[in-house]
Amino acid sequence: MTLCTAWRNGARRRGTVTGVSGFSLRRPRRPITGATDGSPRSFWPAARIRRPLDIGRLVLTSGLLAVVLTVAPIDLGQLRAIASLLPTVRSGLPRIVLAIANVAVSVAVFGALTALVVDAVRSRRLALTSAAMACVTGLVMAFGLGLLLRVVAGDEIGRLLTGPWSGSAGLAITAVIALLVGSDPHGRRGWVAARVSVAGAVACDLALGSLTVPSLAYAALVGAAAGFAVRVAVGVVPARPPEEVLRAVLADADLVLTALTPLEQAAGRIRYTGVGPDVGEVRVTVVDPDRGGVPFVRRIWRLLRLRTAVVGRPALTLRGQLERQALTAGLAKAAGVPAPEVLALLAAGPALVLVERPLVGVRISACSADEAGRAVAAAFVALRRLHGVGVAHGAVTAEGIRLLPDGGAGFADFSLAQPATTELQRGLDVAALLVVTAAEVGADAAVAALRATYALTPATEARLAALLQPVVLPPPLRREVRRTPRLGEVREAIIGPGGLRGIVGAPRLERLRPRTVLSIVGGTVAVYLLATQLSRVSIGAAIRAANPGWLAVAVVGSALTYLGSAVALQAFVSTRLPLGRTVFAQLAASFVALVTPPAVGHVGLNIRYLQKSGLSTATATADVAVKELVTVIITVPLLLICGWLSGVSGSRLALLPSGTVLAILGATAAVMAVIALAPPTRRLLRRRLEPLIRRTLPQLITTLSDPKRLATALVGVLVLNGGYVLALDASLRAFSTSLGLPTLVVVYLAASTLGSAAPTPGGLGAIEAALVAGLTAAGVPVGASITAVLAFRAATFWLPAPLGWGAFVMLQRRSRI
Repeated sequence: MTLCTAWRNGARRRGTVTGVSGFSLRRPRRPITGATDGSPRSFWPAARIRRPLDIGRLVLTSGLLAVVLTVAPIDLGQLRAIASLLPTVRSGLPRIVLAIANVAVSVAVFGALTALVVDAVRSRRLALTSAAMACVTGLVMAFGLGLLLRVVAGDEIGRLLTGPWSGSAGLAITAVIALLVGSDPHGRRGWVAARVSVAGAVACDLALGSLTVPSLAYAALVGAAAGFAVRVAVGVVPARPPEEVLRAVLADADLVLTALTPLEQAAGRIRYTGVGPDVGEVRVTVVDPDRGGVPFVRRIWRLLRLRTAVVGRPALTLRGQLERQALTAGLAKAAGVPAPEVLALLAAGPALVLVERPLVGVRISACSADEAGRAVAAAFVALRRLHGVGVAHGAVTAEGIRLLPDGGAGFADFSLAQPATTELQRGLDVAALLVVTAAEVGADAAVAALRATYALTPATEARLAALLQPVVLPPPLRREVRRTPRLGEVREAIIGPGGLRGIVGAPRLERLRPRTVLSIVGGTVAVYLLATQLSRVSIGAAIRAANPGWLAVAVVGSALTYLGSAVALQAFVSTRLPLGRTVFAQLAASFVALVTPPAVGHVGLNIRYLQKSGLSTATATADVAVKELVTVIITVPLLLICGWLSGVSGSRLALLPSGTVLAILGATAAVMAVIALAPPTRRLLRRRLEPLIRRTLPQLITTLSDPKRLATALVGVLVLNGGYVLALDASLRAFSTSLGLPTLVVVYLAASTLGSAAPTPGGLGAIEAALVAGLTAAGVPVGASITAVLAFRAATFWLPAPLGWGAFVMLQRRSRI
């Protein structure tokens, strides 16, 4: 009886009334919104915001509407087929039943809209203003776009998309959707009923023939675009409560604060620091649902990029994250880990409020030299206890670790912590703490503190060393260690010199790697470009007219190019490279060329291949640069000699530029010379080119002074160019035409030079156009030139690409690129 009386007295002090049955009824809370003009209850409040998520929705709906308006006029037959996709009930009892159902759902729509209007009048009158503006905007857009379609694309296309002017439900659907979207009713009373009734009305209109699939898509997109446009233009009342409302909500929970000061504001969240006579200093975190789109996109990208075992199951909403923060802080306190004390988790309208008493202590980065070792040991003990209850911190940084007066250590922030985590997530916490503490006491002392706390085996230590990767470190810590040797120092302290060499079974952390994206994009672009090019000619007729024997010779010539490129690369490298593996590396470059300009992808892959073969980055870059330079030195005289032999220089003087063109080129060269002589340009060129020249010049001198290496390089470049010339000659002969060898060499080398300068993947478009132009100028008929060039590109570019992908994957798995 005494306990019951005390409980009732406490309930009365907290503002509750207890009934006979024992239920507790809270006293009415202070209203979340005010009633004065300019407040959230005004028809035009002063405080309005624009949500990032609304801007994204507007862009998405506008883009879809533009696609519909652009694609619909292209294929009228397909549009008719889509319009007649759903059967229409014409007569009989089913039509009568549908008509009655249509009346019923129309009444339901009206009732749901009425409920939303009443709710808006009571608490958020701006919704009425936005809804009216969106409705008018949607109707004007529907009429205007419909008239434009009928004028530009024809009356039938306009009627199929917008429906007839009379008897169509399209305008009504546009008006209702615009009104609903403009009023922003999500989460309000009547929102679910409105969606269900509108869906029922749409189903009845489709069955009765008042709507078709194209007209429904058009009406819904116009209405949604109008609603989102008004919400972005006018703004919405912020869901985050103002300070006076926040104080009232906290006072209802017996948390009376005399001071409330904004401390930190990020996307979707704001933190206050407050002081109260009874609670002391507190930290108040308010989740703002209006700004929830940006963190959501970041979390989705992290989920896509990293494996589930790395990220766990993070909360995708800020509300869920705040709830999880309160849960994990409570679990930490239960495990004896110093953490912020959770005082309350409250609702303030659609916002969520977390009240904590912050953890008081000294940051580990601010500890003295004598305290640093004690702080490091205490931090590892606290992390071990946290992991013991299955919680991973997820964001271990120097700012978040506190050293307490009693010698213990705790964590000041649990905003990214997760319960029931995997072993890999907990290992990432340990790796992050190692990196943090290594900055304070050194890598060796940090590893010693780890070994004194955790029972580690050589296998677990090797696994932990493999987790020291920047991609999984918390963002502040990742920025801190960028361009520093700290990760390497910690690895060496764990497993000795050599870093990750010798580690077997290192866990894979990334789900979506850049090279995976490259593979997907490369394959997509290749298929699209191949289909676009080959759709312009009759493939069947070209194949029937071709000589398969010569086409096989073209493929052989293409294969020789990779052998020549591998031999040329071997000539410029000081270390020994296996010929077979080097050929596979050159073949892999054919796949990379699908998404990069020809020179860029080839050079980048060769540098990577040399790095994996044991050369430093500087040496690999210099070797590849020398190879490209010597290739140019050999190719230019070859072009001049073949041009002279072919008679182009003597008999086709008209191909030389005119006097006007020469004057323009001279003026351009003069301007470039003046720019190059300017002091800022000279300094820039010197800063960028001098290191490259210093690394490249010794390699070039060594190669030119070594007859064996120079001969090997000459053979490789000649085999490389000879393979391409053989493939082009065989492609011409496959279609019963040919050219003299010197002329053929000039045409190929000129087209190859243009293709190397083109920014398109693999020189697409530029090489084909240059080859066709050169062959036509040399006397080959246009039809034969086109088919021969397509065969040549199929043999030297498209056919090696799938094989290059296989070589790319194989070399990756063997860690050769």
